[in-house]
Amino acid sequence: MSSILRLMRYIAPFRKYVMIAVATMVVQVFVSFFIPFLMIEIIDEALPARDFDTVLRISLMMLALAFLGIAAGVANAYTSQYISQYATADLRLELFNRIQELSFKNVDDFKQSRLITNATNDVLRVQMFFTMMLRIVIRAPLMIIIGLMLALSTSLRLSQVFYITIPLLILAVGLIMYHAYPRFKKVQHALDDLNNVVLENANAPQVIKSFVSQPHEAQRFEGRNENYRQANTAAETVMAFADPAINLIFNVGVAMILVFGSYYMQQGDFISAAGIPQVGVLMAFNQYSQQILIGLMMFAMVMVFLSRANVSAARINEIFDAKIELRNPDDGIVRDIEGRIRFDDVDFGYGDDGNLALRGVSLDIAPGERIGIIGSTGSGKSSLVQLIPRLYDVKRGRVEIDGISVTRYDLPALRRQIGFVTQNAIVFSGSLATNIRQGREEADFDAIDEASEGALLKDFSEEIEEGYNHLVQAKGVNLSGGQKQRLSIARALIRKPPILILDDATSAVDAESERRLLANLDAFEHAPTLLMVSQKVATVRRMDRILVLSDEGRPDGVGTHQELLEISPVYQEIVKSQIGFEGGGLDG
Repeated sequence: MSSILRLMRYIAPFRKYVMIAVATMVVQVFVSFFIPFLMIEIIDEALPARDFDTVLRISLMMLALAFLGIAAGVANAYTSQYISQYATADLRLELFNRIQELSFKNVDDFKQSRLITNATNDVLRVQMFFTMMLRIVIRAPLMIIIGLMLALSTSLRLSQVFYITIPLLILAVGLIMYHAYPRFKKVQHALDDLNNVVLENANAPQVIKSFVSQPHEAQRFEGRNENYRQANTAAETVMAFADPAINLIFNVGVAMILVFGSYYMQQGDFISAAGIPQVGVLMAFNQYSQQILIGLMMFAMVMVFLSRANVSAARINEIFDAKIELRNPDDGIVRDIEGRIRFDDVDFGYGDDGNLALRGVSLDIAPGERIGIIGSTGSGKSSLVQLIPRLYDVKRGRVEIDGISVTRYDLPALRRQIGFVTQNAIVFSGSLATNIRQGREEADFDAIDEASEGALLKDFSEEIEEGYNHLVQAKGVNLSGGQKQRLSIARALIRKPPILILDDATSAVDAESERRLLANLDAFEHAPTLLMVSQKVATVRRMDRILVLSDEGRPDGVGTHQELLEISPVYQEIVKSQIGFEGGGLDG
């Protein structure tokens, strides 16, 4: 319950609408009880006395009340939907912003599929509860309290039926909720697993099709789907008992009222002075009891929605309560950087299990220097360059830019001065221009054109009719691998960053295009400090110096191509594996 209460703050800005929703709800409850009260006068007094004027007058009054109840119901439905939609929109936005604040380690811990479920299904559960709360939560206790007061004032003897029906209903609801709550938690976890399989398949269709893994993936999805079905069925099986149990108790209450009413009439109760049975009193009492049981049934429904919403709210609050592993310093330094980088005895690992991806890395890089980084797969090349824009923090040692630890910089200010092209080219739906402008939103056409020319994308833009307005589909499925890499590089170059990181960003372009790209970078007015991660010797040998990393993530040598051939066993092995002999046959 505490989890969902924390999220009630999103309703606070809509106090006026909440007041309208509550007021219209009270009107509805008033109408539902006042109409049976008027029926007593019609049935027990006006009709026996053949006072048709009174019958007409009260009937018109009941009709007016019915229309009032309809109007109040419409107003309540509108305001409750308005509040729940806008409140959850604010919640969804704040949750999205919070997810963006999470460090890479936080995302690794939560898993992407879990975060997707949080932002969609869990928020929807909360929204449904908000709507239910404004339409039922207050109405249910009002109906129970007012119904009991009117029923007791109508007949204390008939009220004895409540000694049986109300405890039975409370017991039934309690048992259902006790068994349903843990099952709802399993449903959400099973949905996370299901989303994870879908997400993995959506992100890697080429691999799955290339390796003909569709049967395996279908079987994997079937397993997760079956787990979700079983979890959902188990939860819904418990809930399936709710309606029959409540209806049974409801009908038992009606039957008991009729039986007790008949009995007490035989004893001389509920008989008017004229000797006429007061059927109107029995009808009104039956209406009051039905309203009480309906109120209890509504309360049971609220508890059902509450249990499901509370599970989702708890999962959402876990995101808000997560300790951000990497925070922006309150007094972060904002300054223009020159591009001097220093790794000082750096250790780094992704988990807390002591396994390190990098060990004892030390390297000084001068402004404008071009550094190649090479090593076998899993040697920590990408991990190393991710420490520069502080996507992760080191376990030990320091990473400095211009003599200042990266942990002291204002993060947005630091990252705006670093161009980072990831190993897997990532592009977004939109135009070529909008993708490039992600590097600098205020960039004009000339800046876009210049960055495209530097990234060798201009020729492609000139070949197509739309030019930079050419629409890029989601994940760039209508672009080749080389075009996506050029687009990613243009997005980084438009910043004219003092530091440029290319994390194996030229793997999909040919050697001549790579040579032209590096020549374009050299031709910049202020050549950036360049870190070029690559698996290819032909690429890194063009750099001023090369850092070689061993399988354990340790430096195995720093120097030029020729120097490393003499001092680095790892580099020698890489060269032999790629060209078959030491140093020969590679174009400069």
